[in-house]
Amino acid sequence: LDPHHPDNNAEYSDLQNQEIVVSELWTIWYGERGPLNEQRLRNIEETLGDPSQWENAEQQYLDLINEHCKSDGESKLNLSLWVEPANRLATLLYLMGKLKESKAWCEAILEAKPWHIGALSGIVMVCVQLKDEEGAKKYIEMGLPNLSAEMRNARKAWVERNVKNAKEQLIQLQSSNEIYEKIGKAFSTEIVSTDDSNSSWQ
Repeated sequence: LDPHHPDNNAEYSDLQNQEIVVSELWTIWYGERGPLNEQRLRNIEETLGDPSQWENAEQQYLDLINEHCKSDGESKLNLSLWVEPANRLATLLYLMGKLKESKAWCEAILEAKPWHIGALSGIVMVCVQLKDEEGAKKYIEMGLPNLSAEMRNARKAWVERNVKNAKEQLIQLQSSNEIYEKIGKAFSTEIVSTDDSNSSWQ
C-alpha cells in the first residue's frame, strides 16, 4: 500500500501496484482460517446475487462468526481471529438497508483491525446513507490516503502506523497463546496426577 515500498514493481504504475497489493490483502483476509473455511465464506457470497437468499446468507455469516470468533465460555466476540465474515456481513446488511446494524459491525471490525480498508470504505458509505456527516468525516480521515503526489507521504505514514499496530497485536496474540498453552499443559498434568492417585484406591 506504500507507493515507496521497494517490493513494488518499478515497471507498473502506482495504481497497478496497489491493485495487486489489495488483491493479496483480500486473499489473506479470506483465508485466515484455512482453505475449507475460505470456501465456506465464498460459497455464501455466491448466493448474494439472489435477494431472496439474503436472510439465509445473513445467518450463515453469523454462524461463521460465532464459530471462529467466540472462545469457549465467553460471550464477547474476538473479531481479530477472523474478521472477514463480519466484513461480508456488514456489506450484506448495507445492501439489505439495515444501516445501523451494518455500521455497528463496521465499528467492531475497526476496533479489531483499524487498518481494514474494506470496513473503512464501507462505514463511510453507511454514514453517508445515514446522513451522519460527522461520522463520515471521521472515517474518511481514518482511511488510507489516496495515491496523489501530495498525499504520498501521508499514505506512507498511514501504512507504517498500521503495520506497527498489526505487529503489536500479533505479539499480544502470541503471548496469549503461550499463556493458554501453559495453562493447558498444567491442567493436563494435574488430571494425569489425579488419575494416578485414583488408580491406587481400590
